[in-house]
Parts: sequence; C-alpha cells; structure tokens
Amino acid sequence: MPIATPSSMKDTSASRPFSSATRAENLEWLAREHFDILIIGGGITGCAAARDAAMRGYRVALVEKEDFASGTSSRSSRLIHGGLRYLEHRQFGLVRESVVERARLLRNASRIVKPLSFVYPVYRRRYPRYAVLSIGLWLYDLMSIGGRRGLPRHRMLRADHLAEVEPLVAASHIAGAGYYYDATTDDARLTLLTAKAAHHAGAIVANYAQAVGLLKAGSRIAGAHVRDVSSGHDLEVKARVVVNAAGPWVDRVLGLDAPSERPVLRPTKGAHLVVPRARLPIRSAIAVRSPRDRRAMFLVPWSDFAIVGTTDTDYDGRPEDAVADRDDCAYLLESVRGLAPEVRLDEADVISTYAGVRPLIAVEGRRPSSVSREHAIVESKSGLITIAGGKLTTHRAMAEQLVDRVQDKLLRDSGIARRLACPTANAPLAASGDIALPDLPEKTAAYLVEAYGADVIEVVRIAGSTVGWTDPIVPGLPYLRAEAIYAAEHEMAVTLCDFLMRRTHILHEAQDGALLHAGALAADMGAILGWDDERMQREVAEYEKQVMLARAFR
Repeated sequence: MPIATPSSMKDTSASRPFSSATRAENLEWLAREHFDILIIGGGITGCAAARDAAMRGYRVALVEKEDFASGTSSRSSRLIHGGLRYLEHRQFGLVRESVVERARLLRNASRIVKPLSFVYPVYRRRYPRYAVLSIGLWLYDLMSIGGRRGLPRHRMLRADHLAEVEPLVAASHIAGAGYYYDATTDDARLTLLTAKAAHHAGAIVANYAQAVGLLKAGSRIAGAHVRDVSSGHDLEVKARVVVNAAGPWVDRVLGLDAPSERPVLRPTKGAHLVVPRARLPIRSAIAVRSPRDRRAMFLVPWSDFAIVGTTDTDYDGRPEDAVADRDDCAYLLESVRGLAPEVRLDEADVISTYAGVRPLIAVEGRRPSSVSREHAIVESKSGLITIAGGKLTTHRAMAEQLVDRVQDKLLRDSGIARRLACPTANAPLAASGDIALPDLPEKTAAYLVEAYGADVIEVVRIAGSTVGWTDPIVPGLPYLRAEAIYAAEHEMAVTLCDFLMRRTHILHEAQDGALLHAGALAADMGAILGWDDERMQREVAEYEKQVMLARAFR
C-alpha cells in the first residue's frame, strides 16, 4: 500500500472514533506506514507533542506501553500552577513560562482547567515572614501580567480576616496569609483529551503498544519494534525520527539505544492522600509546610474530597510499582495536623492513596525538592531525541520546543521542509459551553458536562438506552454505568482499570473502590470489547489488585 500523505492520514484518523476498535486498526497502520515521527510515551508530554506535530502536518505515530496517563500524568496534585515556591530557588524563567502556560490552559481548556484560590499561611516566628511573602506574591502577579485571564491579584490577609476566608487555618500561631489564584485540572482527562486531539489531527496512536526495541539503519535509529500488549504480537514501526517521551521510563528507553549510557533521570516519588472534605473542610487550596523538614505541600479541594500531597523522596524502584506506603501516609497526616491539630485527621480518614514518579533531570548534591522542574531535550549519537523533566503545567510549551527540535532534524537529515509554525498556543482543546441536562441530578449533570463537553449527548444517549444506566455506579458519586460503554467506544479504554482509574476516579473516591460493582462493569465493557468469562475475571482481579495498592499503607 502506498504511504499516506499527511492530509489523507488526517482525514482517515479524524473520521474514526477514538475507540478500542480504532486502536486495532491503528496497529495495522503502524506496521505498514513510514512515519515522519514516532513518539514513545503516552503521558501528557508525548500526547501534546503528537498533537502539535500532527497539526503541523507531519505523519505522526504514538505508542504507549499501558494506558494514556497511566504513569505520572494521572498521579499529580491536579494543579496547574506557576510554581510560587520556585521563586525561592530563583527559577524565574520556569515561573514565567508556567504562568504563561497556565493562562493558555485557562483559555483553551476552560472546561477542565479551572481557577482555584490558594491560601498561604504565615506563621509567627517562622519563614516566610509576612512581608517576604507579600513581596513574593507581588512578583508572582507581576510575572503573570499579560496572561492572567481574569485571575484576581493576590491579597494579604491578617489573622482576623483569615478566619472569615478559611476558618481551618485560623489559629493563634498563624499571623495571616497570602491569598492568590492558580488553577486545577483533572490530569488524566487532560491527557486523554490531548491524545484524542492528536488523533483527530491525524496522528496514529495506540495504547498498550510497548516499544521493546529500536530499529536501526546502520548506526542510525529508523523506528521501533513494538509489541501489542493485548495479543503479544510484534510489529515494526518505521520512522525518520524517534522521540523518547516516556516520562519516568525515559532511561529504560535510552537503554534500548545504548545500554551503557549513564541515566539522565533522578526519579522522585510524590505520594498523595484522598480524604473526605467533610473531615478536612477546606474552601481553598492551602499551602502547608511539614513540621518534620519544612517542605512545602498542598491541601487541594477536589469536589467532595481533599487531596493531601505531595511527598518528594528519591525513588529507585520500578515506576509502575510506586505506591504510598505507611511512612508517606504518616508524613502527610503529620503535616495536616501541624496546620490544624483540632481536626485530628488520622489513617482511618484516608479513603485511598496514589503515588507518581517524577522524571526529574539528575543533579548531584541537591535535595529532591530543590531539583529543578525544568525540562531538557537531548539527542543521542544514533539520533534518538529524548525529552525529560518538566511539569504538567508546561506540557504544551515542552511539546512545542520538542517538535521545533524534531522539525530541524527532519530538515537536516531527510530534507523535509519545515511545515506550519506551532498552532497549539491558541487552539481550543476543551472549551466550555452551555449544555443543559435537566433529567439528571444537578451534581451528576455538572460533572458530565465538565468531563465530556458536547460529547455528553452521546453519553446521555447510551444511558437512556438501557434501564438503570442513568443511576450512579456508587451512591454519592456522580459516575454513571453508561460511561463504561462510552469509554470503550469513544475513549480507547481497553481494560476495566482504564475506566475505573483514569476515565473516572472511582478507585480513589469510593471507600472500597466500588469492588462490588466491578463484575457488572466488566460485563458491560466486555460486551463491547469481546471479553469471555475468563477475561472478565482477569479484569476484575487486576482491578482488585489496584484497589489494594491504593490502600497499601494499611
């Protein structure tokens, strides 16, 4: 079959649903086409790069060894922020880039990136002093000029006013607080929407497609050996440029190219707790410093829950094995009690935990929390381009710089002329809209519109087709049984865990992870995906394992 032109690949991809069936078709495309760019890694950076390159008109492929956002990109603190604390380390360039990208996300993805107020308490006789924080927040506002998109300027609150704004932190040892704005997002869904946008721009993407080796033409990389994890079938994907955007697995991919190369990462673990907001009644995100080591962390409101995190400790295990252990839990709870001892938060209040591994650039002699969150792009002797480091907030800018670098390489090595300039700075990703769902409870309707936008009509159509599918999966949570069908048919969900961990957050928000409902949901998805009884049992067993890992601290 002749190689597709960029326009024909785009037309073919955009016309197909982002489904499990399309994934199977994409594996066939991967085996028979010759791509300009192959991206290894389906986290936020890889998906953003695939979207950017496809929108510029390149033939793009992306493979991910598990599910989109299954690594660090679904295990963040769910914040889109400039990084106020980075000012302490004089990382002014990172802060400026972050606040600019925050403004772009608030504009281009307003449906799932929302403004969030923050409270930064000032303690008596502790750093930072009231005046020092005021100067820091003034500088933070100044760096945001031109891209604030209506975020209010900061205010400094004295103790009596603080008691009205955030009663939880009103205590005799707190002199006041800084009150400012950043943003919050659903990290897993932001990554998924970016992957879908890459697909609709013409990229050929596949989850559960693992790069197990690299193709070489002489001493130069010419593609990758890719394994379909579902079937075990191997295929060759040919590409002029291969990009390693594997996050905490970057060194593993580098090892496929040059096993003796020194690791480029210093992985650190970030653990989080999920607790009911009824037990931690915060109105804003609150900056907290650990009484043990003075590290900064946050309490983040998330619907009816609060997320407590994060830790920042060196990690030398496999990224896929990272969990929040008892020491992590004790450290985070101790920090909450240091802020609000009267709450008496303890292990029994924790619904679940999660932990991600940050792919930070290795720097000798520095504490994990002081290692820069800036990214680096490097090219190996054989031509493999690797991107590492960075943060969720700056993923679009990282992708732009990465594709610019690839574009130069394609011109230099293959004579392929530069295409369009980067189009993503002003391209809508998840715009808000007025959609009414009067037949559903208000909380459920609001969640569905925020998660799916205009596509919510299809979710509602599926829900209305079968009795009981408009009922919540778990009482008190907004998730519907119909979403499992939609996930398989329109969100490339391939496993039960894909739905319960990343398309929704049921694993972390239901007390028992909704294990009692796992069998019925597996049957629903299995009817679409062609699972037999044995496969459904395996899916439930794997989900049960993940539920236990999210509660391993016990």
